[in-house]
Amino acid sequence: MHTNDSKIKKSELKVMVLNAQDLFLFMDKHDETSLEDLTEIKWNLMSSSLLNNKSKEKCLSLALTIKESQADIVMMTEVGGHESLSNFARFVLKDEYTAYSLPSNSDRGIDLGYLVKKSLPLRVKIKSHIDYPLPAPAQKFSRDVLQLDLMNDQDLQMIFLLVHIKSKLDLRKSDFEGRTRRVLEIKGLIDIYQELTKFKVPILIGGDFNGHAGEKETEEEFKTIYEKTDLKDIAHLAKIPDEDRFSYVYFTRGGNRFVQQIDYLFISEAYSGMIVSEECYFPRYKNSSGRALPIPTRIDQKSQLPSDHYPFLATLKL
Repeated sequence: MHTNDSKIKKSELKVMVLNAQDLFLFMDKHDETSLEDLTEIKWNLMSSSLLNNKSKEKCLSLALTIKESQADIVMMTEVGGHESLSNFARFVLKDEYTAYSLPSNSDRGIDLGYLVKKSLPLRVKIKSHIDYPLPAPAQKFSRDVLQLDLMNDQDLQMIFLLVHIKSKLDLRKSDFEGRTRRVLEIKGLIDIYQELTKFKVPILIGGDFNGHAGEKETEEEFKTIYEKTDLKDIAHLAKIPDEDRFSYVYFTRGGNRFVQQIDYLFISEAYSGMIVSEECYFPRYKNSSGRALPIPTRIDQKSQLPSDHYPFLATLKL
């Protein structure tokens, strides 16, 4: 549990959703050499893991995005466990954030985690739902629904639910586009959300949905969100223009380019008055020197980005 005794009152809360794309960062051989003095080769030599560290340049670029947005809470997917997230907070974000992560059901070692700014004058605690029962054949979430409770003294102020929904890959050819599992994971997520509404506080659901969960042209597995709840996509409520509302750029085998929003932050429409619309946007990446990286128009440009997903940032009034 993170405790901050600061008496400073915040009037706004900045929340970022970020798929960090394979954020593995092991520093068990670190000899206290300053980050600035580590080349990419030495950066990888800091780890004894068989997995390569995410590149130093890409880590610095992610950190710059977080810092420039002044995010108070970062809801992160594709985190290589608590050790990786803690190292990212300590070495790359200069110890300005506390890392929270718990093991998930992922078979790739990509878990979920939160970064919480240490200056935030609120307390947090986290809870896993890895054993939450889902109907067969799913049984459990493919990763987790990682819950974070935000508290002022002993009073619950807000609840966060972080998700990474199963992708459409079906390597075993047993569930076309993963549709059965995806439907069951969304149903389980909604059940957890509805159980928590009894606390009468804002509940934010965010993460990588691996598909189009927006109100227009909603994919089948996400329609339950709108049929069973009053949850709304904050990017939609903030009236972000359609041409700017994307978190993912992908290319077909034929080279055709498409943009899509697959990373979301949902809130009950009853709390839409909390949204500071002009401060909700999809940050675009810069390199570690602060130069804007182009939004990919060619597939080779995509590999230069620190993640294959762009983040989403929402500012909320407390």
